[in-house]
Amino acid sequence: MQMKTIRLASFFACATLLVACAGIQGGAKPVSAMPGAAGPASKPEVAATWYNPPGEFGGICLTQFKDGRVRFDGGFTFFNPGSWTYDAAKSELSLTLHPTTTLAEGHGDVSLHQNLLRLDAAKNILVYRVNAATKSIGIGGFVFYRDLPCVAAKSSS
Repeated sequence: MQMKTIRLASFFACATLLVACAGIQGGAKPVSAMPGAAGPASKPEVAATWYNPPGEFGGICLTQFKDGRVRFDGGFTFFNPGSWTYDAAKSELSLTLHPTTTLAEGHGDVSLHQNLLRLDAAKNILVYRVNAATKSIGIGGFVFYRDLPCVAAKSSS
C-alpha cells in the first residue's frame, strides 16, 4: 500500500513539473517562417526585423521572434507586447498588437500604409501582404524597411 502511494505521488509530482515547464514557455505556438531573408545570424531567435530609420524621430525597430512574439524598440513601445503569424498560402503577415485606442485612427486609411491589406481594430490586428520581395510595410504613418540593421535602443517595455 505504501509503495502504491509513493508511486502515485511520484506520478503527480512529475505531471506537475511537466505542466510547470510548459507554462514557462508561455504556451507560444509555432509560426510559419517569414519569406525572404531571416533575422541576423547573430540572433537565431529572430525571424525578421523591420526598421524605420531616424528622421524627425529616432529609429524604430520592429522585431519578429521565431516563437511568435513581436517587440518594438525605440518607439511605438505602447504596442508591446505583440505577436505575429504568417499565412504562406495567402502571403499575409498578421501583427496582433497591444490594445490601443489609436490603432484604428492611425491606420484608418489603408491606402496610406504600404502593403496593409486590412485592419481589425476590435482585435488589434494589422494584416499586410508580405512575400520574399517585400521591402517595406507601413505602421502608424511610418515606413519600416526590411533587412536593415536595427540600431534603435532596446526599450524597457
